[in-house]
Amino acid sequence: MLEDNKKSIFRSVIVGVSALSPLIIFLYTNEDILSVDFPILVGLFIQAYIGFSSFMLVQSYEPKEKNKVTVGYSIFWSALGVCYLSGKSLMLPIALEITSFSTILIYSGTEYGKKQIESLGSLLLASGISALFLSAWVMLPDGDNVGVILLLIGLLIKSGFSGFHIWLPKVNEGGPSHALGSFAGVLEIFPLLLFYRYVLPNQLDPIIYQILFPLAALGIFFGGITSFFHKDPKISLAYSSIESLNFLWLCLIITGMFQFSGDTELMNLSNSFRILFFLSLFHHSFSKTFQLFSIGMVSRLINSNSSDELKGIGRLLGISPVLLGAGTFSYAVIPGTLGFVSEATYFYLNARILDMPIGRSVFLLPSMIFIFFGIVLGSFTHIKLYMTMFLSKPRNNMNLLPFGETQKKWLYISLLSLALMIYIFPLVLPFFVELPMLRPFADDQLVAWFWNISIVSLISILMVVIFYTYDLLNRNKNIINEKKSWDCGGGYDGHELSVPASVFSKPLRNSLGRYFVNKSGESIVDQMIIKLLASVFNVGTKFVSSTNQPKEEDISKYLAISSMFLIFIFSLLILGDF
Repeated sequence: MLEDNKKSIFRSVIVGVSALSPLIIFLYTNEDILSVDFPILVGLFIQAYIGFSSFMLVQSYEPKEKNKVTVGYSIFWSALGVCYLSGKSLMLPIALEITSFSTILIYSGTEYGKKQIESLGSLLLASGISALFLSAWVMLPDGDNVGVILLLIGLLIKSGFSGFHIWLPKVNEGGPSHALGSFAGVLEIFPLLLFYRYVLPNQLDPIIYQILFPLAALGIFFGGITSFFHKDPKISLAYSSIESLNFLWLCLIITGMFQFSGDTELMNLSNSFRILFFLSLFHHSFSKTFQLFSIGMVSRLINSNSSDELKGIGRLLGISPVLLGAGTFSYAVIPGTLGFVSEATYFYLNARILDMPIGRSVFLLPSMIFIFFGIVLGSFTHIKLYMTMFLSKPRNNMNLLPFGETQKKWLYISLLSLALMIYIFPLVLPFFVELPMLRPFADDQLVAWFWNISIVSLISILMVVIFYTYDLLNRNKNIINEKKSWDCGGGYDGHELSVPASVFSKPLRNSLGRYFVNKSGESIVDQMIIKLLASVFNVGTKFVSSTNQPKEEDISKYLAISSMFLIFIFSLLILGDF
């Protein structure tokens, strides 16, 4: 037992050094950490923090191959740190590919089946395509508009932007929970921080932002609805991530759209959404990682992908539902959480948009209904999963995987570390906004708003602590001999009275859900995108024989296709000279 503890501590130290060393190197070698390279500092800080939490879950989650998983995480965090530190150099796409391929070792703790292979394949495919565009940007000179556009495309693909998101649900379907939390909390925000560092300072053509803005709004709407109606908890969280990531893109798009405006009100709006981006980034990273760790760990205890069949299983962990609900409380916008800071600030900024003259806000107003709807349904996704999995009563004789005290200890450390950030950040928010990189973008109204929500958060947390302490002190004094349960007065406390997840979504299934999720639980929109891509890639088959034996007329078809593309390439080169 002592030997196992020493090995666990040794593995934790190795992974911790790998996750923390890029941040230390950055702090000692970079002089612009609180100016232009501030987003890199934020990314490396989140990486170091979540890197610790994720490996604590590995100690609890993985029954075997912990050495391989340790090596995989060491490579993963080191290579991702190089991605942040490399800047515009060939090391960026190379390190990104190394980061992606290290996931093969991270997945080695689970048995490779169809879902695991599809998960790895989707991740590697998205990373490979993104790396191609990043390589093109690296090779082109600084300030080249084509290079910036290519960088933007690569970042949109890697971050799961609306329309480029189809790989993300497949990754969540078969990956281990500790890896999915690391992907959601760190890897998926990496492209957004690169955009902030290398694309946002450039004055792009406004038409680019005008195209991206409605797509991001639709991504929020689509992600929230699909996550609410999906039956698989891991895939529900994947679509919830799509909603959150598109919201982050929305903040950056509004920032870029008006940052060079001569209108003072639009400039203030741009600056406010710049700060909201960082607040929402912390919310997504820590709250989403917490959800994937807790819900993913619970889902693994029983061989099922249905939320209804996982009813009440979280109560069998022996961990307080108050701790297990930290991520849900954040997405439910309860005061004192990161989600409250993010969503309340967004609603506040929308109130300021409504006060603007109609000519300045007309571009933003029509999208509000889609954005609000997606955010609300995305939040309800977390609420329904929490009530079903952690508050409901489990059925009898459930066949669970082994989960002992040692595993429980590591899981507790992992979740507690993330919960602390969810609850502490709102209290230090006014000081965070005073950082040199953010203070110039916060007007006096916004600073006063942050002080108000920080005070509300402090009061809320103090009230919870007081009530919990009072309950703890009086628990032994008031002993209740009669068993109490939620039985509607009939005295029956069987698991049949528990609330399944489908109770929340079924009333809207026929009126709204059937347009986004089919009867088998798959996204209708994603299926349409995949069919469209398949038809594009299959265009060539219409020009050749259906048999394996080539015919004489195929040669002329090949020459015709080659000539068409050659003329097209020459046309692009000629147009480029002008």
